Amino acid sequence: MIARLLRAHTPESVKNVARRLFGAPAKDYRGHLFDELVARLAGKRPLRILEIGPKDGLDTARLLTLAPEQMLLVDLEDKRAENDVWLPKLARPGLEIRYGNLMYEPWVDDLEPFDLVWCTGVLYHNPEQLRMVARLFDLTRPGGLLVLESATARRRFLANENCVEIWYPSPQGAVKRKYHISSNVTHLPSRKAIESWMAMSGFIDIRTSAALRLQSRALARDRAAFIAERGTVPGSYYGVGGHDFRIGKSR
Repeated sequence: MIARLLRAHTPESVKNVARRLFGAPAKDYRGHLFDELVARLAGKRPLRILEIGPKDGLDTARLLTLAPEQMLLVDLEDKRAENDVWLPKLARPGLEIRYGNLMYEPWVDDLEPFDLVWCTGVLYHNPEQLRMVARLFDLTRPGGLLVLESATARRRFLANENCVEIWYPSPQGAVKRKYHISSNVTHLPSRKAIESWMAMSGFIDIRTSAALRLQSRALARDRAAFIAERGTVPGSYYGVGGHDFRIGKSR
């Protein structure tokens, strides 16, 4: 009977059938990623947490279980109505949301570094990706952790290359559907490129997450996630002749 049920359903439905039959927990890759974070924290409590692009609030709820004293959410203005649906249910002292683009709002420069920065599904929407990783470095306190997840290069022959796949002009029609690329995405980094940018910016002990593969192999082909520690030395791109041009800081 079980075999007949599994053969009769799509892969996603198979998961749902398995959950009904065997009581397996329904957990997406972000839930697995959070579990990895908890293991990495090893009982340490992050007093200040920054979450960028809270989406549906599921990660926000998970992060609040870490009992931070302060938690700041940052999202784009056009997400306000969606956030107003779930955010009141999580309201508590120390939880705040601000609207604006993390890369360009002046008030971001005034933020004190956080013990934990959680940024999933955001990096690939911004073409200034190395600069964004450097900004995440500045927003993480020394010894703090960054959780970074992103869509990655779609063409299979680039999967193991240290490169960025540029989709410009925006893909249309069949190509867009085949590769599942949003119209506002122009740069898709390989997983190696993301890891390289993190190291270049000053992150250390960069660990690749298994969370995506725990959900599905297909998802792991198209996305990558990392947990890294913020080192003490910020990255620079030109350090000879007495220069120290910081990545993301030069004008």
